[in-house]
Amino acid sequence: MTAWVCFLGMIETAAVALVAERKNFAAWAIKWDISLVAAVYSGVFCSGIAYYVQGIVMQERGPVFVAAFSPLCMVIVAVLSSFILAEQMFLGRLMGALVIVIGLYIVVWGKMNDYDTPTTEEQKLPIRKCELSPGMEVIMGDGGDATKS
Repeated sequence: MTAWVCFLGMIETAAVALVAERKNFAAWAIKWDISLVAAVYSGVFCSGIAYYVQGIVMQERGPVFVAAFSPLCMVIVAVLSSFILAEQMFLGRLMGALVIVIGLYIVVWGKMNDYDTPTTEEQKLPIRKCELSPGMEVIMGDGGDATKS
């Protein structure tokens, strides 16, 4: 799945680059400089680590947490760009980050109850067995349901 997502991202990026740089063929030339190292590093290591962590979180907590924390990347980029690249922080950017963090908190708070209640497999339900007549028995659980066998 990771390879498929990266492949489709490559196709989409190539299409945008073809439209943006259709007359400048020199932009398509691969040069052996720091820009190639930066592209390979970000493509292999950053994407690989991100997909690995998402897989672990999905296995442990489920897909809701992966989807809920994805918008948090925009908040992290906005904060780091103001410190590292000295970009200006505007009110709209701060309000958007605040809405994302509040929404994330609400989702995590709502999912907190899912892990407190035991699943059906973890619950020990007492089952009683009653014989009505020879060869006919009724098995009853706590819910009052009856199964004849």
